[in-house]
Amino acid sequence: MGEEIVILGAGFGGLEAATGLSEGLDPSHRITLIDKVDHFYVGFSKFEVMFGRQPAERVKAYYADLAHERVNFVQGTIEAIDLEQKRVRTREDAFNYDYLIVALGAELAPELTPGFVEDGQEFYSLEGAERLYPVLDEFRSGTILLSIFGSPYKCPPAPYEAAFLLHDFYRAKGVREQVAIKMLIPAAVPLPVAPGAAEEVRRRFAERDIELLTEHKVTALAPGEKQAVVAGREPVPYDLFIGVPLHRPPLVVRESALGQGPGGWIRANVETLATEFENVYAIGDVTAIPVGDGAVPKAGAFAEDAAKVVVNNIVHEITGEGRPATFEATGACYLEFGEGNVARISANFLGEEAPQVALEEPSAELRES
Repeated sequence: MGEEIVILGAGFGGLEAATGLSEGLDPSHRITLIDKVDHFYVGFSKFEVMFGRQPAERVKAYYADLAHERVNFVQGTIEAIDLEQKRVRTREDAFNYDYLIVALGAELAPELTPGFVEDGQEFYSLEGAERLYPVLDEFRSGTILLSIFGSPYKCPPAPYEAAFLLHDFYRAKGVREQVAIKMLIPAAVPLPVAPGAAEEVRRRFAERDIELLTEHKVTALAPGEKQAVVAGREPVPYDLFIGVPLHRPPLVVRESALGQGPGGWIRANVETLATEFENVYAIGDVTAIPVGDGAVPKAGAFAEDAAKVVVNNIVHEITGEGRPATFEATGACYLEFGEGNVARISANFLGEEAPQVALEEPSAELRES
């Protein structure tokens, strides 16, 4: 009888783990992948929906179509993780495990910012991007505020990409001079972990007349006054407010013994992604992996890298083949600067004495790669 391996969450990390285990283990081992929805989409596809280039349905990849014959995909909402009994319960069923990989990602919490649900827009969910497009399409003049409420948040470059694409969108409509675009961020610099990218963002914002207001932490919206409330500063008026909602760990993690890290995120071993519980691993956005004064960014590339390490080590433990691997948080993400130009940001956060982050010059060629 083989091992029962259960993977919670079918995002970048969960899919990578399921694929790797199905290829590295023989069929006697059962692999179950559980997710609350029936589809997957890559992050940048939300911009396709946000700016009306594609309908939401076209950017979805359904798990039924991606299914691997060795992986049992289950659509279900996870309600409890019993670490003592080694059992996961959904609304409909329960699954025992010998190995558990938690890849549940981060949850958007727009309600944590007063006034945001009533008068704000977001593009971090596919549904939010779909709601936002007609609003953007009808907007012809006034001030757009784009704000990052706080860290951590998924895909650090995405808010800056949104600002560049808003510039392109309204320039194409011929009304860019009537639309003021301002970006408010709580940090002193954009993208603090990537100094080269931060400087490029600053420079290109200035070229496009996008105002960057640093150390502006928006704590609430005042819908009646159409103002963003900023900690320690004067309110900032807006006609349209677009925010990156605060993120938090999923409820099932917060309610379990796993959520003991900073902010309720899962604390996992920096090198192996193992938790303090036997044969339980955590990968991707649901974790808090420290790097200096910060943490490994919440991005798909690092979730995939973590999954590869966990897969390698589980296969090694079960079969005795290969050798243990160590998580280095290596990967690359892309930053779209608008006008068809994209830059690659390559990073190695844990494999050297200090994080290594490099920006490749933005180009149209990288957009096609």
